[in-house]
Amino acid sequence: MRQTHKPGFLMTANWDSGVGYAWWLMESYWAVLAGVYDGRYSCYLAFPTISAIPENLTQAPVKIVREDFSSFDAKLLRQTLFVIKHRIKVIYFSDKPVRHWSYILFRLVGVRKIVVHDHTPGMRTPPSGIKKFLKRLLLSIPGIKADVCIGATNFVRKRLVDVACVPADRCFAVPNGVSTDLPHQESVHQRFNIPEDRKVIVTAARANRYKGGFFALEVLAELSKNGCDNWHYVYMGDGPDLAELIQHAEELGLGAQVTFPGRVNNVLGLLQTCHLAFHPSSGEVGYSLSILEYMLCGLPVVVPDNPSVCGATKDGFTGLIYNEVSFESAAGALKKCLQDEADTKRMGQLAKKTVLDEFSLSRSHDQLRSIFLNFVQRP
Repeated sequence: MRQTHKPGFLMTANWDSGVGYAWWLMESYWAVLAGVYDGRYSCYLAFPTISAIPENLTQAPVKIVREDFSSFDAKLLRQTLFVIKHRIKVIYFSDKPVRHWSYILFRLVGVRKIVVHDHTPGMRTPPSGIKKFLKRLLLSIPGIKADVCIGATNFVRKRLVDVACVPADRCFAVPNGVSTDLPHQESVHQRFNIPEDRKVIVTAARANRYKGGFFALEVLAELSKNGCDNWHYVYMGDGPDLAELIQHAEELGLGAQVTFPGRVNNVLGLLQTCHLAFHPSSGEVGYSLSILEYMLCGLPVVVPDNPSVCGATKDGFTGLIYNEVSFESAAGALKKCLQDEADTKRMGQLAKKTVLDEFSLSRSHDQLRSIFLNFVQRP
């Protein structure tokens, strides 16, 4: 009997449906694409496990299913059967290889387009010589590479071309963006019992070494050593290294000037009453969503000169960029923001304008739609 149901459009997640954190951005992309393709396709969103389903996905025209596409190999038979059963024609992967032999199998059972969206952080070393030749040779195998590769920022797109050796005409960027709606302000001083005369330096990030919290504490110790103590530091975020960060602050004699509240609610409301943001991460996707949120809230951002972190920051205009390995350089940038009130306010205003003009979530959605309509599949 001839099948009459619609072909399938599959989107895949790598984590539990309720994991939160930066996955809210991918959730918004899935909802947008489901809206684009609803009608011609049956849209599916596969999670490895399902706990809470985010509200924006419950309202989208997409069927949430429990199917594990977080990795291939051992799960490949089950994945292939899912693709056959639901007549999947387009697959939208997050953070998967640009080439994989399983893509050939998916195509053999009906898939026509494979899209990989890369949000992985950090620097990579471009290949050269025989390694570069072999990468290009592998990519020439029919069906093994993604049809379209999307970078979370222009930095990631360039990395796809330079490091993964994907042809430039297959690579695109959908720069990460944030919603420009802001909640009412909430006093960070009152929430965390900080003296009103202290200027609040803030970091909003996971509490792990990769985000640079230990470096930040060393920089703040250097700042105090130089006689600059009119500040209080708040690190918003939980994570595996939170207890060690708290202990290290005490060891450096910063206990009275540092607050680690863990994961907090109304972060954007609190950010609006801070003085400046410090984001000492050792690697992002060019910039982090936290950096955009600082900027949206009118804060200048002090960031390292690592190109995987400072891509959204214009030195002297929307923030200050310091030498990544230098405590003195970072402390000097913080001191400048603390002492020059007028310049700090000017940079904060420019930072907010930059997000509104260049990094809004609606702009990211428009770019994603455009790529899919022009290079993947018109509905």
